[in-house]
Amino acid sequence: MLNKYIIINYLWSCFISLRLTFVLLVFLILGAILGMSFDQTLSFDQFLIKSPQFGFKAGLINFFELYDAFHSWWFSLVIVLLSANLIACSIERLPRIYFCARRPRPFLTDRRLLGLTIKKEIFCNSQRETGIFLRHFFGKKYNKACLEKNSYYFCEHHTLGRFGVYIVHIALLIIMYSAVYATHNGVDGLVMIEEGEQTRFITAKGAGGVNYSYDLGFYIGCNDFRLSTFLDNSPMEYESDLSISSAYLAKPEKTQTVRVNEPLSFAGFTFYQSSFSPVISEKIVLLAINYKNSYKQHRVRLNSEIKLENGDIIIPQKIYDDFGGLGEALRVAKNSPKGENTYFHIFRKYPDFDSLREDSFTITFLGTDQKYATGLSIGKVPGISVIFFGFLLFLVGLYLCFFLTPVRYFARIEENAHGMRIICAAQAFRHVAQVRQEFEKKTSYVAHK
Repeated sequence: MLNKYIIINYLWSCFISLRLTFVLLVFLILGAILGMSFDQTLSFDQFLIKSPQFGFKAGLINFFELYDAFHSWWFSLVIVLLSANLIACSIERLPRIYFCARRPRPFLTDRRLLGLTIKKEIFCNSQRETGIFLRHFFGKKYNKACLEKNSYYFCEHHTLGRFGVYIVHIALLIIMYSAVYATHNGVDGLVMIEEGEQTRFITAKGAGGVNYSYDLGFYIGCNDFRLSTFLDNSPMEYESDLSISSAYLAKPEKTQTVRVNEPLSFAGFTFYQSSFSPVISEKIVLLAINYKNSYKQHRVRLNSEIKLENGDIIIPQKIYDDFGGLGEALRVAKNSPKGENTYFHIFRKYPDFDSLREDSFTITFLGTDQKYATGLSIGKVPGISVIFFGFLLFLVGLYLCFFLTPVRYFARIEENAHGMRIICAAQAFRHVAQVRQEFEKKTSYVAHK
């Protein structure tokens, strides 16, 4: 039984030790550094393929899960131990401080006076002078008690500042456990949706970088995708018209155009425009035909016929990504009513090129309308409001710790034949130099009189 209590006391003394706090914080910082040093988006196999230089340490990397440090067993263990350390420290010190703040002892006895370093003796000639000094020393509010023919006075300033460190402890616990919950229950996924399609399943990243299929619980659809390019066909900007509905092909509950840095949010999920991919399908050609100063745009498939008013038939036949170094081009066939068949080329970079052909009409190549699939990044952080509340509480605790100075002021008045002997003192819980300076100001009223 004795050994049992010795072990419990030893473990308790370890958990209330600030050394343990320091060691755990070192491991926490180390885990954060490792998490930023290694790619955390890869599985173990992918990590070894992309980083073959670590192959000889594969067993060590797999054991400590360095490819997924924030989900690793040792990182979670550090957080659990740190939270236990904070709770133990609070249990050890908080009750004593709470009862001391709730029921302070106002008597400045000789025993208490020996333990205080900020103290001074003041002599007043009358009760009126003593009252003026007490008001200057304590301010408007102070308590009075009498014991053994002596009068004792007491007041306490910024009592709440003594609890600042415990508010910081509570805030850290809220932040740590909320962050662990969000890390293990959050969603980090990707999805590719073709124009005109809907889906409710995305590819999410799980523990160890393993991908799995996640059910959103609703349908996300891409109604339209628009891509703007430069003349060299490099992407300039792109956007998607998204819709969200509770059932397949049902009336959308929410629609929004999503661009880079302009995401859509719904049911705790955030959808970011991240990529796009062309879908293998028949391309649509965009043309503008000027016939007798009348412009008309056409959106047709390849090898489709466009009949003009003069009877000529225009057929876009083939698209060239780069024709003769002149950029994107379109070969167009012309069939006249007289049976004359010919073809010519028009260029996207040079809209006036077709005017050199000397015909009754000119054609401008505006580009192609390719069917695309939009790439969306999906994120969900459950309990994000709780995490923000924890940080707000953390700032409140820091304010109480650094900007409030808890201090107690004492005074004992002894009346004798020569007048009033006042013994005054201050008990500073932090910022002793500042409290000492303030104490000197308060006691200088009579001392310099």
